[in-house]
Amino acid sequence: MKNDGKNEIPGFSADYRGAYPRGPKAEKPAPQRRKPKKTARPRQERKAPRAAAEKKKRPAPPPDRRTRPKEPENAFPQEPEEAAGEEELLARWSAESAEDGPAALLREQKSRPRRRGKYRYGIFAGTLVLLLALVGVAFIAGQIGTRIHGALTDDSRLREYDQFLRVVVAQDPKPFASPQKADPEFVLNASLWKTMTENASSYTSYDDAGRTIVPLGDVAQACRELFGPDCRLQPKNPAQETFYEYDAAKSRFYVSLFSLDSVYAPYTQSARREDGGTVLRVGYVPPTDETRTQSGASSAGTPTPSKVMEYVIKTDPSTQKDYVYAVRSPAAS
Repeated sequence: MKNDGKNEIPGFSADYRGAYPRGPKAEKPAPQRRKPKKTARPRQERKAPRAAAEKKKRPAPPPDRRTRPKEPENAFPQEPEEAAGEEELLARWSAESAEDGPAALLREQKSRPRRRGKYRYGIFAGTLVLLLALVGVAFIAGQIGTRIHGALTDDSRLREYDQFLRVVVAQDPKPFASPQKADPEFVLNASLWKTMTENASSYTSYDDAGRTIVPLGDVAQACRELFGPDCRLQPKNPAQETFYEYDAAKSRFYVSLFSLDSVYAPYTQSARREDGGTVLRVGYVPPTDETRTQSGASSAGTPTPSKVMEYVIKTDPSTQKDYVYAVRSPAAS
C-alpha cells in the first residue's frame, strides 16, 4: 500500500528512534597488562618481602598501663564528677602498683570476707590430733614410769640368792671368815641337803632300811658349788644319830627323808659390792611366820625375820658361779 502523505497523522513520524535520546556510549575496557614472567630470583630476595609483610602483621605493643592514655582532641568534655572519679581510680591504681606484689595480695586476701564454717572441719581435726597426741604422751609417760618403778623395786636377783642360800640358812651356821674355817659337820650337812633337794629324783637305789643311796662324788660336787674350790669335804659318820649314815668302805651315804618346813628360810634384804665380792644382808624367817608356806618357801608379802646375818659371796673363776665365802654378823661389818 502506498502512502502518499495524505493519510499521515500530523505530529507523528514513523521513525521512533528520534523520540528517545541516546544513552552515553559504553566505554571500552582498558586493555589488561600481561603479567611478566616470573624469573628465578635469589633466595634472599624472596625473604625480604615476607619479612616486611610480617612486620606489618605484628600488632602494635600494648600501651603502658602506668601511663595515662591521651584523650583524643575531639573527645566529649567530661563532667567534673566523672573526672574526679577517674582521677581517684588512677591514683589508687598507681599506689597499688607501686607496692610489692605479695603485700598487695595479702591486703587483698584480708579485705575479702571470710566464709563462715569454712574451717570448722579443720579445727575439729586439729583438736582430735591434739587429743590423740596427749593420749600418746600420757601412755609413754606411764610406760616409762612403770619401768622405772619396776627397776627400782625389782627384787628378782635377791630372790635368786634366797634359793641359793636355802640349804645353808637351814643349818643356822655359826659365823666363819673363810670356807676352810667353817665347821666341817655344817659343811657336810649343807652339801648333803643340796644334793638331795636338787637330785633326789635321780636316785633310785635304796638300802634295806629304805634310805636313799647317794655317791660320795655327788656330795663333794655339791660342797664345791656351795663353798668354792678351796673347801674340802670331810665325810664321816655323825657322832649322834641324824638323817644320814656314811659307808667309808663303799664311799657312799645312806640318806633318810627330811623336810625344810621346820627350819629357817632365807629372805635377802639387800646386796652391795665389797672387796671384789658381794655382801648380802639375809634375814632368817622362822617357820611360824605367816608368809611361810607348807613347802618352806616364802609367799607373797614381806616376811618378818627373827634375826639377820651377812653372807659374803664370791665367784669361782673356773665355773663363774657364786659360792659362800664367809658368814658374819651385821655388827662385824
